[in-house]
Amino acid sequence: MADSNEALSSDPRAAILDAAALCFMERGFNATSIDDIARRLTATKGMVYHYFGSKAELFFEIHHRAMDALFEELEPVAESDLPPAERFTEMARRYVLTLIRTRPYQRTVSEAVQMVLRSSTTDAQRDKLESLQARRNECEALFMAVLKEGVASGTMRAARPRVSIKPVFGAMNSVINWYHHRDGETPEQLQALVDEVVQVALRGVMKDD
Repeated sequence: MADSNEALSSDPRAAILDAAALCFMERGFNATSIDDIARRLTATKGMVYHYFGSKAELFFEIHHRAMDALFEELEPVAESDLPPAERFTEMARRYVLTLIRTRPYQRTVSEAVQMVLRSSTTDAQRDKLESLQARRNECEALFMAVLKEGVASGTMRAARPRVSIKPVFGAMNSVINWYHHRDGETPEQLQALVDEVVQVALRGVMKDD
């Protein structure tokens, strides 16, 4: 994420979303206030409200951007002509790497949605939450379709794909909880970490060579 003052000048909405995602990740949705977000930006609360009407609106936009980042990486591979097992593996690599690169956004999606669901919400907010849930389901469906192709072709295994896909996502999604950037970490080291996570996550659905 860019320096907050520079980011505020060039793209205020993105800077506010970045700050909000970091606050939500560190404090949780309910414990974060608009004041917290403004302080992180070294800006005024009024500036935040100029671009976003409420904390809930920030949350919804963060969720959309988190999912957009995933679909941008996944859809070109899902629609490619790669064999199913290779396609599934490449999708998994991109998925895990995107989770890491957008970790504050993905943590907001993971942790804040249940807090929002437990809070009092308007009908409009509930409609948005259902729409967000549908997008998460669409992401899983991309993987599910390729897994079924792999099973049909004999290159992947899953007695019940809808069950088998759950631990795959559980292992991949875990990176947002334990990954922390290390000073001096190279792109090659990060890719090696991604590959190791993917290897473990896909072990149950990939057939041995």
